[in-house]
Amino acid sequence: MSPRLLLGVLVLLTAVLSSAAHPSAAQFQEFARHIDALSAFDYETRTTAARMLRRGSTTEVVPALMAAVRDHRDQYVRYRALILFASFNARETPDLMRTLLTDRNDRVREVVYRWFERHPDSSLTGVLLAALNTEQSEFVRPVLVRAIAALPPSDLVQRALVAEVGRGLDFFRSAVIQAIGQHRATYAVNALAAVAELDGPLQDDAVVALGRIGGAAAQRILAMLLQRFSSDPTPPPIALSLHAAYCLVDDADCGTRFALLAHVAADPRAPADDVRAAVDALVVLAGHGHTGARDALYMKVAPVRRGPAALGLSEMALQRPLDMTEWLVRQPDADRTAVIELLREGFERLEEDFAEEQFFAAARTVYWQAEEGSTVRGVMATLIDRLEF
Repeated sequence: MSPRLLLGVLVLLTAVLSSAAHPSAAQFQEFARHIDALSAFDYETRTTAARMLRRGSTTEVVPALMAAVRDHRDQYVRYRALILFASFNARETPDLMRTLLTDRNDRVREVVYRWFERHPDSSLTGVLLAALNTEQSEFVRPVLVRAIAALPPSDLVQRALVAEVGRGLDFFRSAVIQAIGQHRATYAVNALAAVAELDGPLQDDAVVALGRIGGAAAQRILAMLLQRFSSDPTPPPIALSLHAAYCLVDDADCGTRFALLAHVAADPRAPADDVRAAVDALVVLAGHGHTGARDALYMKVAPVRRGPAALGLSEMALQRPLDMTEWLVRQPDADRTAVIELLREGFERLEEDFAEEQFFAAARTVYWQAEEGSTVRGVMATLIDRLEF
């Protein structure tokens, strides 16, 4: 165990043992200094500050983070403090998130909507739908749609999301389609079918969304689209997405389709567009629990195309953190080390601050639930250290 890792574990242990105590003024000031450093120009300074805050106990850190979220003069610090605060799963979280729904800070609203996607609250249906008429930030609006898509599918929600499928810039429509698919909005199948049948930048998103939603109607549409390319000797990249989507609606023939995707993703002679489509398709399958797709990203794709494999495994880890941690524990030492390095590389390239923090929270939970001195604890400590959490 490295000295830094040992120090981190000791700090975390000390924090937990003292969790019953209320923070003293000195402790609060110490956490306030770490919070101020969250926006430091120096990378090591700000990552160390975040690390020290993560390792504090809930009763000590949460009050300091809440104060920063509400009143800190640095708007970026407010954003980072809210991300860290959300990972503690404190009882104050729902109330604080509600007060921030109309915050002036775009980044803060983004975190709030991401949190409500994971913790949908039907009592906020009217508030979130109203925000569709006022939210102008191009990177916040798609996250708002995700929060709406996670709500119980009332008539109001359905009408709003179906309308958004066909409205606005392709960038935004893509986010809407992805959200509808990931939350399995069966009411949107017809709207998605219209997009899936048209060549263009949104076709891939619509095809994958139909696969995620599943059902007989989606299967018929996907089968029809696959038929178009059945006799094409050089099918376009969308055909690879179709194979993954069809695997999701009918796994009877998934083995053959998956083998094709793994082959293309690892083929050094394959065109770049095909490789990208194949890797994305494997990520889709891995995100739905297809263990073969996850293994293929590491065993077949990584030796040939390290960058795409690192990103693919990282995206899968953010979607299914517990699956990733369980898989790591089962790996031989050499493979475990290699996968963790791939995750480190992938996380550095992703811009998913909130999801990455939630991944850490999951790893932290696994660590404390495991027996002291166990392999699980050792693996989670190494993972946390190498990913610089």
